[in-house]
Amino acid sequence: MPEKLGTRLARLRAELAKQRLDGLIIGREDMFQGEEVPPGDERLAYISGFTGSAGFAFITANAAVLFSDGRYSLQMVSQTDPADWQCHTLPQYSLNDYLDQHPLDGSTIGIDAQLVTMTGYERYADSISKAGGQITAIDVNPVDAIWHDQPAMPAPSAWHMEDAVAGQSVADKLQVLADDLRQQNLRAALLSRVDAVNWLVNMRGGDLPCTPVNLCFAFFDCDHGLTLLGDEDRLAPIMDQDIAVRPLSALPDLLALCAGDAVLIEPASLPQALSFEIAASNVEMVEGDCPVTPIKARKNQVEISGFQRAHHHDGVAMVKFLHWLSGINPASYTESQIATRLEQFRSQQTEYLLPSFSTIAGAGPNGAIVHYRAVAGQDRTLSDGDILLLDSGGHYQTGTTDITRTLLIGNTPADGDVAGAFTHVLRGHIALAMAHFECGATGQQLDGIARAPLWAAGLQFAHGTGHGVGHVLSVHEGPASISKRGGVAIEAGMVLSNEPGYYLPDQYGIRLENLVVACSASDPDFLCFETLTLCPFDRRLIRAELLSAIERQWVDDYHQKVLAELTPFLSETCQTWLAAACAPL
Repeated sequence: MPEKLGTRLARLRAELAKQRLDGLIIGREDMFQGEEVPPGDERLAYISGFTGSAGFAFITANAAVLFSDGRYSLQMVSQTDPADWQCHTLPQYSLNDYLDQHPLDGSTIGIDAQLVTMTGYERYADSISKAGGQITAIDVNPVDAIWHDQPAMPAPSAWHMEDAVAGQSVADKLQVLADDLRQQNLRAALLSRVDAVNWLVNMRGGDLPCTPVNLCFAFFDCDHGLTLLGDEDRLAPIMDQDIAVRPLSALPDLLALCAGDAVLIEPASLPQALSFEIAASNVEMVEGDCPVTPIKARKNQVEISGFQRAHHHDGVAMVKFLHWLSGINPASYTESQIATRLEQFRSQQTEYLLPSFSTIAGAGPNGAIVHYRAVAGQDRTLSDGDILLLDSGGHYQTGTTDITRTLLIGNTPADGDVAGAFTHVLRGHIALAMAHFECGATGQQLDGIARAPLWAAGLQFAHGTGHGVGHVLSVHEGPASISKRGGVAIEAGMVLSNEPGYYLPDQYGIRLENLVVACSASDPDFLCFETLTLCPFDRRLIRAELLSAIERQWVDDYHQKVLAELTPFLSETCQTWLAAACAPL
């Protein structure tokens, strides 16, 4: 019989007392700070039951407080026991707000320095200090101490991405990096973003369920080259001879070679534990952003062509799935079964590798939970007339996809208010897809373009409008985003999502997402977007009278492109369905 979450919390508090700690901060992150972590690093979920991709807990002898952002406001409450947990949404209510009401009075609060960045450690330390407590970096993680069946790392599955797919050789990438560092008078850089390291050496792997990377860091010395810091057994077999692979414990030796020189580190991703090692060395620690991230975000033409190829495969899979979905008896399927069936259609496509994230299939009120996860046995059976929010994606050999469609299930006509909300979300999507913007414009500036049609109708959504997407890497990639906090300029070659939405709690959720690539416009001082995703929108939910002539034309043109590109790869019955789905409004 599974152990109750309340029992785990009690055992954790006993362990805290054993370690002479008055409290503990548990983040959702592992050492590598990615959005996804291996099962054995899901400490926050193990203790609280909350499975969201972001958040942290503050636990003392008398309180257990969970914090996450607006995507997970409802999920936090639904997955935790209210008898044990208080749930708060960031940034509306922060740890500082909580501590203002619950001072620490000399309490010692522990945090695992391997699992928090330098930036995060400083922020937590400041909050704890202001509340009258003190933070301490701990060597033995209390959660690990009580997690007796903690999962091991998956078997290694590292592989090399050919230059013909990557569009650039490792040697060329390293030369660009060396030139960049030397221009800044830097001798070396400790690269602490996993996706940046994997991209730099044209490798991918299977250390995470939905992100095809190998978990490792790298140290690049302009004089001595690149050293991967990770599991030698996993990485060495696929590395060229001029790239060394050593365990993370070798970092002090590499730093010693750079004694007296400047080494770049990124506080936002470097574990606090490693910063202690660097501070103890004789190098000059220079703080800055990861130098690989902006280069990686600007996709080269080969990578963009790979995205287009991947979206073609994905479009075929999506249309075959939607055709199948149109003929089912809704009462015979649950949300998790729908997600499984979609994965089966994707897996039939050549070049398909794995999901780019766990599919979100939220029917009716579950669609209003922005990042809802259906769990078999606990999920909802579909009903005729349901609104189904389906957010999914895949990694293919040449690119990554991420698509959301909001669908009417069965034959019952949509409610007019629902169709109206859907159409306003579609209008926001179209506005961003058609945007023509000056070079240097930030995601923050573009965010309002997608929101304006919803605001005009009195609607809004709490999440960002778009995120960057990696090339067979993380489906959520920096540094750019289209959001209220998107302060980075959008540049040609960046692949981003376009996904406005609207959520009516306890009733339904709507989100419409395509991936787009930023391109040079006819005017050299401006950029525009090219849509990559190929899949029809549900015409039954579109109120055409709410669209302008330009908006209707955009929908018709998009649907004709989908029809023309995908029809040759479909069966006759599926072709007939797609032709109807793409008929002019």
